[in-house]
Amino acid sequence: MKFWGSPLLPVVISASSWLLCAAEFTNSFDYATSSSDINLTWDAVAPHYYPLHITAQVIDKDGDGTKATGYKTNITVGITGNSYKWVGIPYPLRWIPAGLYQIELRTSTWYDNESTVLAKSRFFRILEAPAEESPPSNATQPPSSNDPQGSKSDDSGVNKPLAIGLAVSFGVPALVTLVVVGWCVRRRRQRAKRIASQLKRSDFIIH
Repeated sequence: MKFWGSPLLPVVISASSWLLCAAEFTNSFDYATSSSDINLTWDAVAPHYYPLHITAQVIDKDGDGTKATGYKTNITVGITGNSYKWVGIPYPLRWIPAGLYQIELRTSTWYDNESTVLAKSRFFRILEAPAEESPPSNATQPPSSNDPQGSKSDDSGVNKPLAIGLAVSFGVPALVTLVVVGWCVRRRRQRAKRIASQLKRSDFIIH
């Protein structure tokens, strides 16, 4: 990745050289969005220029706009034809909210440390990617995969399976206890009746 820091002269030179290119990009770049994909297309060029490569640059102006810092890098190399899909723009450049972006189609033949520019886009900005919407906090949650019925609860907020389980856990021992106590009371009453009957017979014999 190339870097330069200077006044805005590179921007002026780049804008003027755009008029001298042999071909043009056919994309508008009006609604380019960060992290999206763009299918870059350009006018057909002569095959003897192959293979081609595409560079991207971004110019970041300072606060007062008198100076700019530029970054340039290759998007791809060794391509043929007249299209290329740029994935996750502006990768591999970083996204700068106020940055001015430009792409160039170049030959792979170098002369004086520079390759020939065949097509150059106008400067464009890249919009921020829209934030993903999160579901509302009170949204109804789907039933668990382990509970197809959803374990519905009544209006009182008591879970029915839980209530039934508690009733079974506490009701059965209580019922057994009541049966045992009732049986014991009944036995005691029957014994008291027998004793009272025996006493009456004894009193009758004595008199």
